[in-house]
Amino acid sequence: MLKILSKWLNIYQDERGLFLWSAVLLFLIRTSGVLFNNFAETAFLKRFGVEYLPIVYMVNSVSTFVIMGFMVGLMGKLPGSRLLTYLLLFCGGSVAGLRLIIPLDIDLLYPLLFVLKAQYEVLLGLVFWNLANDLFNTRQSKRLFPLITAGGVLGGVIGSFGTPFLARTISMDNLMLAYLGTTILGAITVKRMGVRFPTLLLSDKSPKKRKSHTSIIKEFKKVIPLIKESRLVKILIMLTLMPNVVIPIMNYQFNYAIDQSFGNERTMIEFFGYFRGTLNIISLIILLFVGKLYGRWGLPVVLMFHPINYMFAFIAFLLRFDLFSAMYARISTNVLRTTMNVPATNILMGLFPESYRNVIRPFLRGTVVRIGVLMGAGFIMLSEGLVHPRYLSLVGMIFVGGWIITTFFLKRGYSKILLDLISRNMLDLKSMEDKDVGHVFNDKKVRNQLVQAFLSARGNDCLWYARLLKSLGVQGLDSYILSTLKNQGNMTKIELLSMLSPQAGDEAIRVFKELAEPGRPDLMAALVKAANRLDSGLSSDFETEVFKTTKYPEVKAYAVTGLYQQDPEKYREIIDTWLDEDDITERKAGVIAAGESGEDTYISRLEKMLTAEKNGPILPFVLAGLNRLGAPDMNTLAHTYLSHPMVSVRMAALEAFEIEDDDDLRTVIDLLNDPSNRVHEKAKHRLESSSYQNAQLLVESLTIPRRKVRDGLFYLLESMDIKNLDVFRAARFQLERSYRNMAEAETLRLLPESRERDLLLDHLEQKSKVRLENALRVLATQDRSGQTKTIWRGISSADLRQRSNSLEALDDLLDPSLSRIMMPLLEDLPPSQCLAVGRKKFKLPNFDSDPAAIYPHLLAKQNWVTVVLTLYLVSHQGADEVVKEAVENLTGSENVYICQMAQCVFDLKQDRPVKKEDEMGTEISVPDKILHLRRIKIFEGLSITELAAVASVTEEMVFQPGETVIKEGEPGETMYLILEGEVSVNKGQEQGHEIELDRISAGDYFGEMALFEDIPRSATIRTQKETRLLMLHKREFAEIVREYPQIALHICRVLGARLRRLHDKVKRNEK
Repeated sequence: MLKILSKWLNIYQDERGLFLWSAVLLFLIRTSGVLFNNFAETAFLKRFGVEYLPIVYMVNSVSTFVIMGFMVGLMGKLPGSRLLTYLLLFCGGSVAGLRLIIPLDIDLLYPLLFVLKAQYEVLLGLVFWNLANDLFNTRQSKRLFPLITAGGVLGGVIGSFGTPFLARTISMDNLMLAYLGTTILGAITVKRMGVRFPTLLLSDKSPKKRKSHTSIIKEFKKVIPLIKESRLVKILIMLTLMPNVVIPIMNYQFNYAIDQSFGNERTMIEFFGYFRGTLNIISLIILLFVGKLYGRWGLPVVLMFHPINYMFAFIAFLLRFDLFSAMYARISTNVLRTTMNVPATNILMGLFPESYRNVIRPFLRGTVVRIGVLMGAGFIMLSEGLVHPRYLSLVGMIFVGGWIITTFFLKRGYSKILLDLISRNMLDLKSMEDKDVGHVFNDKKVRNQLVQAFLSARGNDCLWYARLLKSLGVQGLDSYILSTLKNQGNMTKIELLSMLSPQAGDEAIRVFKELAEPGRPDLMAALVKAANRLDSGLSSDFETEVFKTTKYPEVKAYAVTGLYQQDPEKYREIIDTWLDEDDITERKAGVIAAGESGEDTYISRLEKMLTAEKNGPILPFVLAGLNRLGAPDMNTLAHTYLSHPMVSVRMAALEAFEIEDDDDLRTVIDLLNDPSNRVHEKAKHRLESSSYQNAQLLVESLTIPRRKVRDGLFYLLESMDIKNLDVFRAARFQLERSYRNMAEAETLRLLPESRERDLLLDHLEQKSKVRLENALRVLATQDRSGQTKTIWRGISSADLRQRSNSLEALDDLLDPSLSRIMMPLLEDLPPSQCLAVGRKKFKLPNFDSDPAAIYPHLLAKQNWVTVVLTLYLVSHQGADEVVKEAVENLTGSENVYICQMAQCVFDLKQDRPVKKEDEMGTEISVPDKILHLRRIKIFEGLSITELAAVASVTEEMVFQPGETVIKEGEPGETMYLILEGEVSVNKGQEQGHEIELDRISAGDYFGEMALFEDIPRSATIRTQKETRLLMLHKREFAEIVREYPQIALHICRVLGARLRRLHDKVKRNEK
């Protein structure tokens, strides 16, 4: 049921838990807030007096200014979860403390409670949403925040309807203790979230400058140039000021009318409970089912509804100052503000670039709002004792009139404002959702001016307007495109033709004939493809004419695609003939036509063409055709060609490849390292636009040691607004895997000693260290100050003092919750002590009671090196039935090395004859190769994983005595590693004589320069006795170096040391 509900609400599995906890937390915050609100408002009105509301409003406004400045400082110092916990406990504790002094009959207690209920509601909401923004990235927030808000509204409903019941059950004053109880539950929820999601507790300890609170004068100085420059800024100021003047007036009238209508506290608090509960239900229905109503009209019209409704509400108060007028005013204004005014105003604000918003938004929400509230409260105070509150409606109506006039000015100049923003490149459409873009331009006058701008534009500007008009669904766009085509350049024409709809009509065919240029195949293909989208009765003559007259097979293919729909039998024969042609251009035409035909009968034929060597040049078109025809298991087909030598093939394969899970995501991430920038950019686009996302996997991939991959990932992390929390999650995940590898290695120590065990043990220990380094790399990626990188270098230093200082600096930089699990791994503590820490934080495997259970555990790993080395160990030690079953299952593995090793072990356990290493000719296992490679000086410093990569691409050869391995002067692209035997190094002399320069034996190598340079062999290598060699070819070496660049770096380091020794030897001989 939960899975079905999650799918319906579009909540992914990995975010389900955090979403539910967040929704529950907001539910508790809103429940507590409503309880306190109902009590504080009732107590103030009945125990202190409604006439003091204006003063309280002014005090509340000033208090907000001071408290917000203080909160900015706290939010910069404490992590969001800790601050929210403290704040919940403080709010609940302070209210419970004030409950104890109620019997003292201190009158000023009630205005204090009235101010506190407003401040606490704002503060808890601010800190909660600040935390939510840290927990969820932009994509997640767009999906999940409305649902989390629904949880909060539901809390408001429960709290409201529960208020009367609690007031009767525990007394009204004890509602303050109920508030304490709900805030404690909220604090417990935050702590439990910290346990379930430990990275919540992490703080960003990078140095932050405390934001100094900007004075009103400074804010004015910042915004004045924008006011002068933009008419929209002036309008936004008025749209913010006017409502904040009238809101205190209407709130005062509402509370005054309620105070008059209810004679005692019990009836009033019951009213507040049921009224606010009903109001929250209405809000919940609107939030979940009605949606944003402002999309039906243009923004200027939508912005008129709210002030007009305020006008009606003030008229209602003027004519009938009672409970019903108050209820109408509060419900209607709240509903319209939620569904129309706030979203529409936010969209207007979103039109500005971020740099403008960063100046305008604080000014509006700070200075303008405060001025408005103080003005409204001032008018109430001036009227106190002079006129009845109903007559404040006249003051409110004056400001509402100014508000309405402002919206009329906006509507009148809206098109000019938008075009002005466009002309100055100030319109920020990228940060807006598509539906919001539609609302921005949902005005006939604006659209008409956009059309005129489109018709007069050229090149890229023309395409920009065309795409915008198409996204807006502007009627008659086809005719506008057709009218401007002749005035555009060739590439612009092609792009515009692709935007024509099937409803372009016979006018399109007339224009196509005028534009036709037989000598431009790209333009002709675009014209035919556009014609194919039209009704066949209109396009057939044009397509037939093109088919008969063009000399380009590709253009013919698109023409046949259109004609095929009218006479499939006739044109299927043409397509089949093309597919059978020997001429590659004819076959290309057949592939294009087959792919465009929509006939799935061509799928099997195109799949066969993929494997034919003669079709190499047209593979991109074959892949594109299969993709258009919807070939089954397209990802498997495309995956094969993602590493094809031809860039065009890789591009076509990537276009057809769909990202559906983590494995697909990793595949496309790897393509960020493609040598072609076209493929790199395409991979970046596919990752960014994919519906399947895993932020943690993207962050983890930053540990891939390839610059191009990291650059692409940094772009994605920034554009997708990946949060620091995702980075910390990834770091913690790497630390958990480090501990797991350590636990596995410690279990291996309990097994009998052997070189096979030690090889696997070394591998797991190395992997544990790599995981630890990955965690540091991940943390360093988001540290803009560079501190983590500096510390990392210090930790890697051979200087013990520097290492110690770096560890201390890292401990100070990290939050304790992360430091406690990372530092034991860095401090070189005994494994038993490290694992004692790890087992407290993670669920680690424990095989102390049965060490042999490690075998099936390791054989189930995804890492092929781990599995092969485990099989190698099993082949030399005993195994129970469970292990035998696991080995048998691995004989069918897709990985050739696992399959071969598993088959060897299986045969051995079944007492079948198995070739020993000296009987295997050129066939030795990868683990045996690793053991040999470790003894060769050039590879002795590499990790087991890197040695396995080298071993997997080497071939073994056996040479008899006297055979020539390489010959001086011949080209070479192979390096040789001596496993057994001995060879001589010979240099040619005049008259065909040779001189022996040196002899090298097992553990050495020769021919290494062939891997780096295309130069002839500098000497002849000849065997002196039977010699076994491993050969490493240049192409395979290049492939593994792309995956493991450390290999090339290590080899260069060894070669450099060798050159220095030779240089020193020459200098000594010269002396």
